[in-house]
Amino acid sequence: MKREVVQDFLNLPGIAGVALMDGRSRPYFFGVDQSLNFQQKEALAQGIQQVVETTPADFEFFEFQFTGHQVYIYKLNHGIILLVLTGSSLVYPAYLQAVEQLKIELQEDIANTIATFRLLAGNITLSNQNYWKQRPEVNAAAEGQSPSGSTKLESQFKTHTKNGTPTPSLNSANKHLDSPPTQAQSTASAPLTSPITDQINLKELLLALNHLSQFTTQYLGTTVVNNYWKSSRPAVEWLNNFQIDRSAQITFSASIASSDFITINQHQYIQQWVSAFIERCAKVIRDFPLIIRQAALDDEQKRLLLADKA
Repeated sequence: MKREVVQDFLNLPGIAGVALMDGRSRPYFFGVDQSLNFQQKEALAQGIQQVVETTPADFEFFEFQFTGHQVYIYKLNHGIILLVLTGSSLVYPAYLQAVEQLKIELQEDIANTIATFRLLAGNITLSNQNYWKQRPEVNAAAEGQSPSGSTKLESQFKTHTKNGTPTPSLNSANKHLDSPPTQAQSTASAPLTSPITDQINLKELLLALNHLSQFTTQYLGTTVVNNYWKSSRPAVEWLNNFQIDRSAQITFSASIASSDFITINQHQYIQQWVSAFIERCAKVIRDFPLIIRQAALDDEQKRLLLADKA
């Protein structure tokens, strides 16, 4: 396969980039640098890793939203996966014809196709490693979660099998995105009578929470962030006053005065919630806790949101 074949496909209206995944190396991304940064590519690759491991063998393609783009995943011969990142200007009928032709071209010589993408992407194969294989601690954590306790990343995906019907199991999972998930099973100790602290203003806390929420949508998208906030919320009645809308914006349902402060216990509940939220995101983006500390929050926001400020 020649480079020109891929380049011609990328020149079509609405095509933002492509990637090839062979399971033994990081995905070979090409043409996506203007649409995705490094962390977003990592998040996308790791999310697909999770889904591929749980997708029926007869799937033909699936599609999902990621950072404002529509993404299509196709299964090729020998377990190779083709990813296409598209934008709003995509002409779908023309795209369907072009992607079918591209799939034919790619599968004529898989070994040559992989070599071409490796050259285009400049990636290095990870010798004797299976990139699809999840870390044991991730699998262990996933097995420990109840289905209603969190919305798995694969619930974003709409899967199509070769007979053209959606996969029932993933179709059911999609319902988690349309309705609020059950609260996390984690519980916090019941609040005691606590003094008011003049250190934490509720409005400032909301601003910090929304800053963290909107920062995270750059990596995981609004739907996933919305569900991760809901699924990681401790079972504390006071925390139910915090509402998360579809844009992952957090509001407080009770009226707030500029002089309102929260108690020490309430502050701890918030920090427990933020910790659980970051931990949930880290199952998709391994370095997410480090990213939050180094790139997302300033010192004051760390004081408000993180129990461990180090």
